[in-house]
Amino acid sequence: MIKKYNLLILMFVTLFSYGQGITFQKNTNTAAKKFNFIQKLNESGDSLILATDYKKIKQVDILNMDYLETIEINNSNAKIDLKHLSIGNYVVQAKIGRHWIVMYLEKRDLKAEGIKSVAVNVESDVNKIVPKNAIDSVSLAKDKSNQLHFNEHKMYWVVYESNAQFSSQRTMSLKFPNEIYDLIDQIELEMKSKVAKDNILYVYEVFDKSEFMREQLKNKNYHKRKSSEYFNVEPVYSSEAKKEVMKKIVN
Repeated sequence: MIKKYNLLILMFVTLFSYGQGITFQKNTNTAAKKFNFIQKLNESGDSLILATDYKKIKQVDILNMDYLETIEINNSNAKIDLKHLSIGNYVVQAKIGRHWIVMYLEKRDLKAEGIKSVAVNVESDVNKIVPKNAIDSVSLAKDKSNQLHFNEHKMYWVVYESNAQFSSQRTMSLKFPNEIYDLIDQIELEMKSKVAKDNILYVYEVFDKSEFMREQLKNKNYHKRKSSEYFNVEPVYSSEAKKEVMKKIVN
C-alpha cells in the first residue's frame, strides 16, 4: 500500500512539473537594446534569466491584478524562479538605472485533466492510509495554535519579506485563509531560526478587492497607508508584533 502511494505521488509530481507551460514575451524597445538586456527563459522553462552589461538590475517586479512580487537584485544578472506563480498572465518589469523595462509572461496549465485524475487517486490512497478525522484534527490544532480565525469568504492582502544576508525579496498577493494559516506557521518557525529570523509577514483584511488592487498597483506601498476605505490599515496579523509579545514572555 505504501509503495503504491509513493508511486502515485511520484506520478503526480512528474505530471505537475511538465504540466505547466510558460510563454514569455521579451522587450525589444530602444532601452532594452541600449542596455544589451538579455531576457529569456531557462532550458526547462521554469525560470527567467535576465542580464545586462550596462548597469546593475536594481529590482524586478512580477504583477497582475491579484499578485505583486518585488525582488531586490542589485546585480548585473538574475535567475528568477517562476514555478510558484499561479496560472495566469503577468507583467514583469525590471529596473535598470532609472529605466523600467516591461516584459510579459503567461503561465497556463497544459495537463489539467491528467493532474486532476491522478490527484483523485492520491487523495483516495491518503484517506486509506491517514483517517480523515486525523487530518481534521491536525487542521484544528493549527487553527488553535495561531489563535486566529479568518473569514473564509474574504480575501486578505499578504506581505511576506524574506531578508537574507545578501538579498531581500518581497512577495505580496491576495490569499484565502487556508493559505494564510500555513504562512503563519512558517513565519513563526522562522522566528526561531538564525537564518530566517529577520523575515516578516503582515496580513491585512481587504474590504474592496478591485479598488484596493487598483491603488496597490499604482503604489506598491499603498498597504502601508494610515487610513483607507478599501482595507483595514491595522494588520490582522503582524510577525513583528508577535516577536514583541514573545520577547515580553521571555523577559
